[in-house]
Amino acid sequence: MDVSDKNMFRKFGNSLVNLFARFGLCTVKVIAAVMLGIIKGAEFILSELRDLILAILKGGLWLFVGMTESIRDRINKNKELQIAAKKAKKQGNAAYAKAMGHFFGSFLLGENGILYTAFNYTLPILSIAFLIGIVRIGSSYEYGISVEYNGREIGVISDEADFEEAEREVQQRISYLSDDKKLDFDTNFSLKIMSDDDKIMSSAQLANEMLAASDEELTEAYGIYIDGKFIGAVNDCDAVQEALDNRLLNYHVEGNVKEVSYKNKVEYTKGIYLAESVMEQQKVIELLTSSTVKKDVYIAQPDDTAVTIAQKYNMSLDDFEKLNPSIKGRIRNGQVINITKTESYLPIQYIKEYETLSFMDYETVEIETSSLSVGSRAVMVNGVMGEKRNTLEVTYVDGVERSKKTIKSVVTKEPVVEQVGIGTYAARPDPGVRPITGSGEFSWPVDGGWISDIFGGERNHKGLDIAAPGGTDIYASADGIVVAAGWNPGGYGYFVQIDHLNGYQTVYGHMSTVYAVVDQPVTRGQLIGAVGTTGHSTGNHCHFEVRYMNVCRNPEIYLNTTQAYMDDNDEEKDKDKDKKQN
Repeated sequence: MDVSDKNMFRKFGNSLVNLFARFGLCTVKVIAAVMLGIIKGAEFILSELRDLILAILKGGLWLFVGMTESIRDRINKNKELQIAAKKAKKQGNAAYAKAMGHFFGSFLLGENGILYTAFNYTLPILSIAFLIGIVRIGSSYEYGISVEYNGREIGVISDEADFEEAEREVQQRISYLSDDKKLDFDTNFSLKIMSDDDKIMSSAQLANEMLAASDEELTEAYGIYIDGKFIGAVNDCDAVQEALDNRLLNYHVEGNVKEVSYKNKVEYTKGIYLAESVMEQQKVIELLTSSTVKKDVYIAQPDDTAVTIAQKYNMSLDDFEKLNPSIKGRIRNGQVINITKTESYLPIQYIKEYETLSFMDYETVEIETSSLSVGSRAVMVNGVMGEKRNTLEVTYVDGVERSKKTIKSVVTKEPVVEQVGIGTYAARPDPGVRPITGSGEFSWPVDGGWISDIFGGERNHKGLDIAAPGGTDIYASADGIVVAAGWNPGGYGYFVQIDHLNGYQTVYGHMSTVYAVVDQPVTRGQLIGAVGTTGHSTGNHCHFEVRYMNVCRNPEIYLNTTQAYMDDNDEEKDKDKDKKQN
């Protein structure tokens, strides 16, 4: 290192030291500023607390002085009178008696005397007690609002809202005859203490009294209300209700039906009504039980049929076909269909129960498996849809479906999860090796390599020789149990033999190292040894045999390396694509 480099290094060191020194000084200043701020804040809070306590003490002292001032004045006055009495005693009995009279008069009746002070303190207490008594007496009474019409009281209500409701009720009874006809009720309200003879009226009772106070011709009858709306009055409501009940009893519906009723609420209210609003009993029955049939159109939905549409609108199949003579066979989605709809003055509503079978979708999960090569996918377990039995409540109005809800669901068959295998088995021949197109029942057993000698031939070779560098990993080509492992004196050298428990066995010979042990369960792709050249061998390779019922078979029948070959081609294409892009 020359002199210039040393100087430069020294300058850099000095700059670094100065930087750290400044950083440390800055940190100390920041900490000191924070601590100073905390101290100043504490001093401010303590000073404010001190001023607050002093103000409270001064206020208490002022209050105490103000409250005891009259007592101190009284004590000083008494001392003055006592001194005057002592001086008068020396002047004689008459002067003494006069002085004592002045003393007792001032003590009892004078300013700040006993009676004066007692009056000042007891008067507010008596006033408060009197006010409380008045409130308690007033609250013990029951109050009502007196309604006066034409100078006389027509009723007592608890709230003005009851009068407004009664007024609406009166106008509703009148508007039944004419929308333009109205009664003007010029009423006065006043608060009233209820007596034993007074009773709070309901809005309906007040409506009767209001009508009775008018100049209209009135009569007592039963008002008929549908969903709160007045439609008329009758002299006898029993016959009307009987006709409505018979209509429900004679209403024919097939299937499991419950809760047959009218959609609208029908009520009868006895009261005073305009004579003009009373209808003949038979006309009321005809009105309430009347219905009309109207033509309409329906837009077909997916899976609609002539039967389902006819059922939906409570039509017979013959009537449906007459309205739609051009429909032949399946109905198209979106097709315009002619239908009839029944509209009743009082629609009949009923609920039917159905049992349906619905299907539950199955889930699909991906599972890594060594039973498939890397890059390949296959369904290992087929998904099966589940089944669910549902109990439905369907509400119909005049035979037309209006709503539907599920009241119970029972799973009768659980769905089976579909399992898709994602291959993890990575062993494959070296790139460029001729692909083997066998069944794929067994996998390529070496991490790379190529076929250096085929099955059979002039020397009746019992397996495939897969050449690869020494130490290359050898894997189990399928699941099974290791039945032999170690040295084989018959020429295989170090070897492993696996029984696949289906009549097949595989043998892996000439290993340099054996990792598997006898009776060990192994899975496809599990490491069992390494390539070597032990036994009767002239180079590093794995002698691979497939035996069925102890008879050697050509391993190429059971191997399939086309996926590996395709993967290699894909890799080459990706490399070529990258080169072109670069």
